[in-house]
Amino acid sequence: MARDPVEIGVLGALEVRRAGAPVALPGARPRTALAALAVHAPHPVSVDGLVAAVWGDDAVPARPRGAVHTVVSRLRAVLGGEAVRAGPAGYCLALPAEAVDAGRFAALLRRAAGLPPHQAADALDEALALWRGPAYAEFADRGFAVAEAAQLEELRLRTVEDRAVLALRTGAVEDAVSALEQLVAEQPLREGAHELLMTALYRAGRAAEALDRFSVLRRTLADELGLDPSPALRDLQLRILGHDLPPGPAPSPARPVPPARPVPSARAVPPAWQPAADAFVGREDDIEELLRAVAAHRLVCVTGPGGVGKTRLVAEALPELSRRLARPAVVVELEDAVPAQVDARVAAALGLGATGGLRTAVLEYLASSSLVLVLDGCERVLGEVRGLLEAVGPAGPRVHVLATSRHRLELPAEQVLPLAPLALPDPEDAPDCAALTAAARLFVDRLRRVRPATRLPAPVLRDIGELCRRLDGVPLALELAAVQAATLGVRPVLEEVGSGLQLDDGAHGPLRAVVARSYALLSPPDRGLLGRLSAFTGTFDLGAAEQVAPEPREAPAGLARLVQASLVLPVEDGAATRYRVIGIVRAFAAERADDGAPAALRRWAGGHAERCAREAAGPACGTALRGLELARGDLAAAVAGALAAGCIEPAARVVGALGLCVHWIPGPVLSELTLRVGEHPDLDGTAAAALALGAATLAADERGEPARARRLGSRARRAASTPAERYLALASLGVAAMYAGDREEAARCWQDVLAIPHLPDAYAADAHAVLALACAAAGAVREAEEHAAAARRGAERSGAASRVAFALYASGEVLLPADPEAAADVLREAARLADGVRAEQVSAVARVALLSALTRTGREAEALDLALTLLELQRRGGHWPQLWTTLRILAELFTAAGRAEAAELVLAAAESAESAPGLAGDDVERYRRLRATVREGLGADRAHRIATLARLLPPTEVLHRARDTAEELSARSSPSPGPAAA
Repeated sequence: MARDPVEIGVLGALEVRRAGAPVALPGARPRTALAALAVHAPHPVSVDGLVAAVWGDDAVPARPRGAVHTVVSRLRAVLGGEAVRAGPAGYCLALPAEAVDAGRFAALLRRAAGLPPHQAADALDEALALWRGPAYAEFADRGFAVAEAAQLEELRLRTVEDRAVLALRTGAVEDAVSALEQLVAEQPLREGAHELLMTALYRAGRAAEALDRFSVLRRTLADELGLDPSPALRDLQLRILGHDLPPGPAPSPARPVPPARPVPSARAVPPAWQPAADAFVGREDDIEELLRAVAAHRLVCVTGPGGVGKTRLVAEALPELSRRLARPAVVVELEDAVPAQVDARVAAALGLGATGGLRTAVLEYLASSSLVLVLDGCERVLGEVRGLLEAVGPAGPRVHVLATSRHRLELPAEQVLPLAPLALPDPEDAPDCAALTAAARLFVDRLRRVRPATRLPAPVLRDIGELCRRLDGVPLALELAAVQAATLGVRPVLEEVGSGLQLDDGAHGPLRAVVARSYALLSPPDRGLLGRLSAFTGTFDLGAAEQVAPEPREAPAGLARLVQASLVLPVEDGAATRYRVIGIVRAFAAERADDGAPAALRRWAGGHAERCAREAAGPACGTALRGLELARGDLAAAVAGALAAGCIEPAARVVGALGLCVHWIPGPVLSELTLRVGEHPDLDGTAAAALALGAATLAADERGEPARARRLGSRARRAASTPAERYLALASLGVAAMYAGDREEAARCWQDVLAIPHLPDAYAADAHAVLALACAAAGAVREAEEHAAAARRGAERSGAASRVAFALYASGEVLLPADPEAAADVLREAARLADGVRAEQVSAVARVALLSALTRTGREAEALDLALTLLELQRRGGHWPQLWTTLRILAELFTAAGRAEAAELVLAAAESAESAPGLAGDDVERYRRLRATVREGLGADRAHRIATLARLLPPTEVLHRARDTAEELSARSSPSPGPAAA
């Protein structure tokens, strides 16, 4: 028997339906694979393409083809065997185009184009009704979906505008005004929508409002972009002022409208639960998930910490939930109830008015009712709620129960929906990008409701991002902070939150009381565990929890209870689960942590760093470097805490072990802490002194401070005794010599590394790779090739993917002078392998070499794009030696593009900068000839003035000017967009 046709929804959260009913699609990887196939349908997606989409930054499976086949098999089990077909080019979605709602949307738009206005309006209404949220909502930031999601969103916005135009043509002016007001609220800088809205307001007899809209837009454009409205809008303003617009058609007779499906009465919903006037930000996917869950399960419990927005989520979803289920909603508020009041409150909400036998009356009523029963704030009365719902189950078969609680109800039929805090801005994002995250949008919305005219320049947006992170995206905390920021300013609130300000929500008391109530429900051992876990500023796994716990054997059970209490949040991380204590809870629990908490964190940090250092030299390299990446913030916190407490030994233990992870970049914070440890007066004589000094030397290398690096490296060499200590001391000195342009000294250091007895293969591979670089720079091609081959062999024996990538990078550099095309292919593979295991240092140097290869082969557009990416990454990391190398290569591109003044500025600045690596080998003559060409084109006088300026400018200013020039050239070299696809 044929299966019912399948429908796929991508205009919102990804969903699958069969015969109109939702079908579960378990697991993140099948969902991602389906989204990738839908994006490319009907064209196939290669196995490599699916691996990149599904696994992303995670470690690629050892057998990618088999892993993809497993994921596709799980998809076929849900969609049907013929829905996903395999072919020579990969897999494709073998469904009709309109089986995907984006295909139906496009088809409706095409149909509307050939219809009379009234019928076209109906078709566009039907098309817009398909949208449930942002296209490919959960994948819109993934590489495979970015372009498609953006294209669909732009098509939706244009459709709203087209629908408004039809409303104006048919005389439905107020309908056009309503739709366009919603659109400009969503897209305040969309000038076309403003133009239509001004026209609609004028035709509605509201000319003054139309002019007000123009004034608001003009101020917004000036404040945020420094621009004026378009000439068309300015012309429209003048025509409105002169009443020079045609009035438009008269309103047409109302068309017969089909009766709406009746929605059950919501009279039992308290006023506080009616849809709120303020914007509901960042929960679109959560609403859809809640609606699906309640439709599929009779008992759903939304859990989460206090202030995360459980009640608001349910209140926002309730009208649509009543409509979809064709049932009225009854809300029972239990947050301040005591156990004896539960039955009475339910009876009162149901309107029973009984005074005795309340439980019996409630059950009798529900037995003959069809409704959604909402029980809000159950955590204080869990026992009574459980007893009631155990009886409601068999007694009320047509009753759906939706509960909110900080703890799950622990009933067999319960479907739990954990509600996480809002998405946070990344500290490395530009302010305008960070402002688009859900947490920042909520904060700005609430801030502007109190002070609508608040200006938000980049520094304020950065402060808002930091404030959102400190409040961990908890909506209640963000709303309260926004109210205070409207009065005090964002910076004062940020500073006070950092010093422990108690945000006050007035009616409900201090926000800390929300956390205190949950904390008071814990047993003493669980409070002790929470205090220890509060030391983690990022995510942690169960092993870390056991290492810091007062009673390690009790940690698994205690952690589970803390998760159930919504004080610790689980964070899905592929196959593993990690955990996070939200910021407000962490601050509260840290105040009550026992005296052993700091030492416990330091012990964990030392053990974690040492374990990762061992594993980074072998087959578990990827896991080790990812473990460092996940723990970066907590490792820094442990080192900083140890230094503050005067405990140099544990601080040295952590940074010394991290120094052995030579292909992982610690980042600016850990690098600064490493230097503080390396220069601490009490370091000498500690057990980890030699490794800590070697790590500090590497930190100075990366910061472009060669004199400091040599000083620290000499101390590390004198203190070293074990093979690992000698390796790190010599390696760090070799890097310092390389950056200083002393290739001979660098080669001697790495030859000494190879002489260390019992040297692990991973360390030997590093030595051969750097010796290959040194020989290539000296023009000793045969010796360079031999060392590169030895590096590849040693890396393969070690099993460490980062070492394999580094050996490939060295091989690419050796190839570069003679065959830049072949070198580019090798360097791309090196960068790909390094990316797969988060070997950031190898990724960086391989891409700098790739930039040189692209420049030498005349691929300017590709080189400029790569250079801009590298500049941003290197600037964030503060890697000035690499920055200067990138800037020198950019000077070649500037010269080829006729921008000799920019090339001279960069070359002259690099010549005098202490942090710029010295030139050696062929590069000396290469850049001498380039500089001569540039100066000849400029003329001696002009070149001299630019060089003088370059020596006076701070390096960051040189970087900014070079980046601006590269952006200009990149925009010029990009092909003009062709006509939009139909």
